[in-house]
Amino acid sequence: MTGPRLAGFPAPPPASPPMAGLLPLLRQALPGAEGRVALRLSPAGRLAGPPARRRLARALLQDAAETGGGAVYDTAAGELLLLGAMPAAARRAAAALAQLAGPEAPAPAIWTLPRDAAALLAWAATAQLAGPEAMAAPPSEGLAGLEGRLDSLPADTVLRHRHVIRPGAAVPGRGRRLRLSRPALAAVLGPLAADAELMAHAAERLARRLLPGLAAWARDLPGRRLLPLPVSVLPPPAVVPGLFGVLPLAAAADPALPSQREALAARGWGLALEGLDAAGLALLAPAGLPADLLLLRWSPALEERAALAALRGLPGERLVVTGCDGAAALDWAARLGAMATGPAAEAVA
Repeated sequence: MTGPRLAGFPAPPPASPPMAGLLPLLRQALPGAEGRVALRLSPAGRLAGPPARRRLARALLQDAAETGGGAVYDTAAGELLLLGAMPAAARRAAAALAQLAGPEAPAPAIWTLPRDAAALLAWAATAQLAGPEAMAAPPSEGLAGLEGRLDSLPADTVLRHRHVIRPGAAVPGRGRRLRLSRPALAAVLGPLAADAELMAHAAERLARRLLPGLAAWARDLPGRRLLPLPVSVLPPPAVVPGLFGVLPLAAAADPALPSQREALAARGWGLALEGLDAAGLALLAPAGLPADLLLLRWSPALEERAALAALRGLPGERLVVTGCDGAAALDWAARLGAMATGPAAEAVA
């Protein structure tokens, strides 16, 4: 299993035998799955062919888990199960997977929880988890030719479009965020994805290559538009206000960042930093970070007194709460006057 998990959606223990049953994991997870769904994908149609298609199918499910919550499991029969995702994320994944598998393959099965729990458990009664070898990273061409592969990679393979909303507002604001999907990029890199520096290099190179096209796409859209920004590269001038270039939080340590922010402002762009979470609030003063927007990863820990104290004095206009997976996250963002993005925002956008 890979990708982020909801509390209560366990991964198989590292030492689990190759033929461990899936049923105990489902029974543990189902109490926390109300309002969510499970999606089962069979290796049929085109997915029964070359391994590359199955890797792409798994990357699509991983992205659904990243944006819609839940976890992805591999079975010994070659089936894939996305468990505990938000319905909208699962439906989008199912549509993409149906195209990938072809018309001869059955549509992915979607079970709504807890209504369809009995059907899910009946299937899982004979399902076995795949052994570690089935989940090993795909073969890679290695470092040779890596940059060429990145330069020829279709943008829609790694880019994900997300809505940005203003929850609780009488007139909800709207915006959009384009971001690079780490699971999709990891699927492209294979074993090389285990190297954090190579992943960062790949993301930087893709952001540099895609920036002109993304800026043109977002130029005339309404609301806030958040785009991945390569380090030390200036985008074309903005025509309509609301464009923000997003850099990782680590960029805040660069002494040149304030100058880059000024240069962006001269072109009509704002600067956003992503990667801040509840733990990070205890280590720095968010109000003093040299950015127009801060992307703050949602977790229940943000409702604790220490996190709220760290955010005191920071206008809600400067916050975008990411990873919002339910009503509690949206309510929290609304109380602060912040924007929000994530599976719960997708469901109401």
